[in-house]
Amino acid sequence: MGYNKRNDEINVITKESLAFAYGELLQSEQNISVTMICEKAGVSRNAYYRNFDSTDEIILYCLISRWAAYCEANPVPAEDGETLKQRLIQFFYSEKEFVRAIQKHDKLYLIEELFRRVIIPAEDIGMTKYILYVVAYSVYGIIRAMIDQDFSETPEQLGMMFAEHRSIQNQE
Repeated sequence: MGYNKRNDEINVITKESLAFAYGELLQSEQNISVTMICEKAGVSRNAYYRNFDSTDEIILYCLISRWAAYCEANPVPAEDGETLKQRLIQFFYSEKEFVRAIQKHDKLYLIEELFRRVIIPAEDIGMTKYILYVVAYSVYGIIRAMIDQDFSETPEQLGMMFAEHRSIQNQE
């Protein structure tokens, strides 16, 4: 059977529909079934299972595609850890309603999984990989603190807090 570009386009539309439907349900419902997701998305249960193995995969798909769209609008220069950190903080702040919905459903562990999949390239080895883990988890720690504080500080306020902390350290 030959490659069919149209099937790929249909799958992307189906995935987007499922992701959008689930994202909306996350914010309004407590117990979400596959049937509810499929009805809201207007697709069959088969379409759901053809595209996702679990609702966790839908959340990861949402986070990864939203992060990709964010990076397209706000490019991160390669090897620029400071800009990446700032962009991640801004991204999660901009997605706080979605993050609150994920939290309500006890799925915050998926944000850590996003970091492992997106921030730490699989091909890196040796010390580079360890350094990426340290950077990724320190940023994850900041984002987790933002979530635990219910996003009470804006990214700008966090930036000022970190700058103030650095200047105090430099004076000592």
